[in-house]
Amino acid sequence: MRNQAGQWREGDPEILVVLDTGYDTPRIAYLLGDLPVLVLGRMRAHRVLRCPAPRRLAGINGRPPERGGEFVFGDPAIWGDEHVVTSTDTRFYGMATVRARNRSPSG
Repeated sequence: MRNQAGQWREGDPEILVVLDTGYDTPRIAYLLGDLPVLVLGRMRAHRVLRCPAPRRLAGINGRPPERGGEFVFGDPAIWGDEHVVTSTDTRFYGMATVRARNRSPSG
């Protein structure tokens, strides 16, 4: 699907898609996963995401879980260690800090 319109060429900068809280940022990022885009979106503080399903252990019977545990934005105790942290002073809102983590709280 990449470059079907012929407008983006190898070597061009990636396209930044910026979304507000009303959009489903994880779903849009998934749908645009094969395109040369970066997706940045705000998410509501009370949003709950599901972590990836744990790996299936050998010798375990039964249906494997479809999802892992919950990742609750409002509960810093389950977030795990940050992989990247950056801060900047903004003109209107003071200090803004961004913390990025791996896909799952366990790293």
